[in-house]
Amino acid sequence: MTVPEPPTGADHPFFDEAVARRLLDDGTVLFAALADDGTIRWMSESSAFLLGTASADLLGRNALEILHEDDHEIVIETMAEAARGAEDRIRVALRLRHARDGWISLEFGGIDLREPDGTGLFLVWGSPHEATGRLLGFLNLLLAGADLDDLLAQVAVWHDDTMPGTRTTILVREPDGGYRNRARSASLPAELAVELPPTRADDADTPWGRAVHSAATEVEVDLDRLPPSVAAAAAAGDLRAVWAVPVTTPGQPHPSAVVVSWRSRPGPMLATHRRQVENTLQIMRLAIEWSTAQRDLVAAATTDSLTGLANRTQLESRVDEDRSALAAVLFVDLDDFKAVNDHHGHQVGDRILTEAARRMEGAVRATDLLVRLGGDEFAVWCADLDEPSTAERVAERLVATMDVPIEVDGHAHHIGCSVGVALVAADDPQAGDLAHLLTAADRALYRAKRAGKGRWVTVDHTPPLPFT
Repeated sequence: MTVPEPPTGADHPFFDEAVARRLLDDGTVLFAALADDGTIRWMSESSAFLLGTASADLLGRNALEILHEDDHEIVIETMAEAARGAEDRIRVALRLRHARDGWISLEFGGIDLREPDGTGLFLVWGSPHEATGRLLGFLNLLLAGADLDDLLAQVAVWHDDTMPGTRTTILVREPDGGYRNRARSASLPAELAVELPPTRADDADTPWGRAVHSAATEVEVDLDRLPPSVAAAAAAGDLRAVWAVPVTTPGQPHPSAVVVSWRSRPGPMLATHRRQVENTLQIMRLAIEWSTAQRDLVAAATTDSLTGLANRTQLESRVDEDRSALAAVLFVDLDDFKAVNDHHGHQVGDRILTEAARRMEGAVRATDLLVRLGGDEFAVWCADLDEPSTAERVAERLVATMDVPIEVDGHAHHIGCSVGVALVAADDPQAGDLAHLLTAADRALYRAKRAGKGRWVTVDHTPPLPFT
């Protein structure tokens, strides 16, 4: 089969005036030609569809008159950059006045045909863009409870799609003060998924380190100044510049994150780039603040506010999910707390409870869950026990650590504790019933109290345990 040669020159269909007119006037793209001062010299008839205004009614007006005032600066700056010869521009979303529907958003590109003396035209075109769809997709993830890493992965893809020639990595500040990589472009070499250890988070001599320290955007076009392994990876990936932009939040002393954009083109960040970066930062702030709020809500619902320990809600979840062949619940009561609390007041009592919690944290295993049930009552869930004596050794350490007096404002208070231990096997039909297990452990605790306090007693929770 013979493949026909594509049309060229005057035979090309785009040279047909009727075809060109339909493309310009009947499509969903707005075309315009602007003079050096922004005056509209020509506009396609698609303005009637997109703006609700015939092009004839817009000729001779300044483009700024139909542009949202918050977008004036970027348009003026972009035209000035184009006049200086800047070519690495990207499309940018602008808001235009609609005759009936307020403001509409179109994504614009442009070609500068002006002469050095200001004559000639600046050609622009704008079309509806996907920002709404992307935002809805992001919000759906947000509302579905996606974790921060999934949200940031979406942000990285979005950022790359709207910034051609960019591959992104996102660093998020951790509780230890370091910045860990939480999302990156799929095509970005692993060596460029940079991080900042906590010991160097503020002073690392890299663009991302300087961005954290200065809370300002850092642009590096000489990649040889980067650490050798990073510079080599960038060169191998044909990357020629890197931008590091901190995500700042009012009232916070440190950036919550840093967006590191590796660029295949050299050169500075232009106005259109800055606009898109700011859009990305706004979405990132939403993701981080939402994630933080969700984490705080979960913490409030599952954490004791005084001691910082887990609360009963968290214990219920752990017991319900546990599948240990052998486990135990330990019921801990501070023996002489009530008398001290009544005599010295709640402020002293709260400090004693806080210190008791700290000590007990040091007595349990790393895998155990220590819980404050309320008042002077605590519980420990010991999962994956090799034998009953493992739980008993935890109980023994709890009694020992609380046998040492607690000092508050120069006064030593001997509080002590008693522990009831209830063992449970996975095949027991009531293994996931926390109320039943606590009742069994409470009865064991009662026996420890009856025996003289400051000790522990172990029971199998299955048979009934009368208070004798």
